[in-house]
Amino acid sequence: MIILIFTLLTSLAHALPEVKKGDFKLEVSGNLEGQTRQIWNQSAAKQSPLNQDWNDSSFNMAMGNINVKADFRESRVEANWFNRIAQSPLYKKNYLAPKILNFPKKLVAREIFHLDHTRQDGDSQIDSVINKLYYELDGEDSRFSIGRLYINYGAGEVFNPINPFNQPLGLVSQSNVAQGNDGMKAAFFMSENASISFYLLGNKQLEDYENQITRTLWMHGEYRKDDLQIDYVIGEDQRRTKFGGQASYVIGDGMIFAQTLRTSKFINNKPSQALWDVMIGYDHQLTGKWHLRVEGGYQDKDNVLLALNPYAVGERFLPYQRFLALAQTYEIHPLVKLSGTAIYDLNTHFTYALARASWSVYKDVEWDLFVTAPLYTDETENNYVQKLLPTEAGTALRVFF
Repeated sequence: MIILIFTLLTSLAHALPEVKKGDFKLEVSGNLEGQTRQIWNQSAAKQSPLNQDWNDSSFNMAMGNINVKADFRESRVEANWFNRIAQSPLYKKNYLAPKILNFPKKLVAREIFHLDHTRQDGDSQIDSVINKLYYELDGEDSRFSIGRLYINYGAGEVFNPINPFNQPLGLVSQSNVAQGNDGMKAAFFMSENASISFYLLGNKQLEDYENQITRTLWMHGEYRKDDLQIDYVIGEDQRRTKFGGQASYVIGDGMIFAQTLRTSKFINNKPSQALWDVMIGYDHQLTGKWHLRVEGGYQDKDNVLLALNPYAVGERFLPYQRFLALAQTYEIHPLVKLSGTAIYDLNTHFTYALARASWSVYKDVEWDLFVTAPLYTDETENNYVQKLLPTEAGTALRVFF
């Protein structure tokens, strides 16, 4: 059935050319992806207090995006509709593994408008959400946007602390998933080398929401000079103040980059502690076929908050505090790529790996084989998320139109 839907939508896409009339331009694009996986539980997850007492199971998923973009002179409207259907016997007993595999679970990072539908029924879960819907107006040296926005900046693929509005997907087998953010953006371009963006976002999803919208006031600036780029951020987000930045420098076919973010205690005086996040990385195209990336960093934990609420671990996927990640991609044929990522926790020695083979079967059609596995877990450690990550072996078929 999934392959039939892929074929029909691909045929429709090729039959629907780009529509133009005068200053009006309409584009329709998207993708569909189907996955099937076999998953195996860690022995540490079965023990108290997790009590995730299962051995092996299956996990199947179909997901897709439909993106519509309409331009008229200096203005545009863009929308994306994301759908995901996941099925696993583990849903019936409310085990946590399927919730981790459905990443990112929160498809709108800062949400005011409930443009989504989520339902769990028996052994399946359905997510349907408008995760992008905005109006944008271009000025001579400015750009204004309002609605549900994608916010993309920062060089980190495994850890990207200066951007809390879109989780990186470097350690998951899914692709083409982005988080929306409700609010407005004003961007100003002072020169070809410098720009600054202001965001006003809202959120109703915090646990202590009491009929109030939690605001985000955020500024992101960029400055480029030859091979050097500086990014800086400052603002209030999730009832904390944050400031930090990124510096990146291109050296030949490589780039070195570093980020840091300082997060204050809660501004409403609730129990919490200030946090530091740090990341440094190196990206290099070693040869025409071999690509290398290294990231290492420190992800701080709010131990005061966790002591009061052990489940308030935030929305970040990384179950690490100090880590080192190595990612490589090698093209063995113009149509076939092999890639692998391994991440190591310097505190607990937890080691996690993702390996993938990607084949461009046909124009706009890709087929993946992938394996993700925790290679080492210390069962005496109290990092519960590390113990919950299962071993997966699966395949994915995706088509773009």
